[in-house]
Amino acid sequence: MNAVIYARFSSDKQTEDSIEAQVRACREYAAVHGLQITEIYADEAISGKGSKTTTRRQYQRMLRDCDKGKFDVILIHKYDRIARSLGEHVNLEARLKEKGVQLIATAQDFGNTNEAKIMRALMWSLSEYYIDNLAQETKKGLRETALKAEHTGGYAPFGYDVVEKRYIINELEAGYVRKMFDAAQARAGFVELINEMDRQGIRGKRGKPIKYPQIYEILRNEKYTGVYLYSPTEADNRADRRHKPEAIRIENAMPAIISRTQFEEVQKIMDGRRQTGRKSNYMC
Repeated sequence: MNAVIYARFSSDKQTEDSIEAQVRACREYAAVHGLQITEIYADEAISGKGSKTTTRRQYQRMLRDCDKGKFDVILIHKYDRIARSLGEHVNLEARLKEKGVQLIATAQDFGNTNEAKIMRALMWSLSEYYIDNLAQETKKGLRETALKAEHTGGYAPFGYDVVEKRYIINELEAGYVRKMFDAAQARAGFVELINEMDRQGIRGKRGKPIKYPQIYEILRNEKYTGVYLYSPTEADNRADRRHKPEAIRIENAMPAIISRTQFEEVQKIMDGRRQTGRKSNYMC
């Protein structure tokens, strides 16, 4: 019978070597059981949780080839390599059964008895439990980090750097943050400032030029007053994303770049423009 191999490694403490090990184990199983390997599908650094399987190119290519009847067996190392969602496992099992294709986890081959079906379902459930439990533990760890006012990952706000998980002021960037607030407070425009940053090669933390949208978000960011904010979830409402009503909030936990008085005055100016619907000339 013709068989294919599917392998995947996620970014959590795994490398390309993991794929080689999975393929080797599947090849050894195929040799013992007289299966002819005709194709290898491998996805790299992609999560196995839920609908994210739709983003796996090789996985989707394998399913299309399955529909075309190109093979009889799919070999994987363990069930969590194919998916970490119970629903995904159930749907895949039904799809493969319809096509007459067998899925075998070489390290978890329980056979075809009724007891084996129970064991497979248990492995599927454990796959989902593992990823959900990992997410919960990660959230708990991030919360503890936030309670210490430490950096929880991602990019630091423009104007700050991170050293040993603590925020420090990037003096060059902070100078431009102050210029932005000064311009907003004076109801001046940002054209000259944007041009100056472009000439000086000043870029945002993601390496892109700083334009009006970035300046607007900076002017709305309370962290520049020294307030540490961390929200474990992103609010649906854009305003709540900025104000973070459910966030961990710690006063004076970050080095301040601007004063609280200046920040609040700039907020009043921006809110006033928004409520009246007048064009913000100072943003030109």
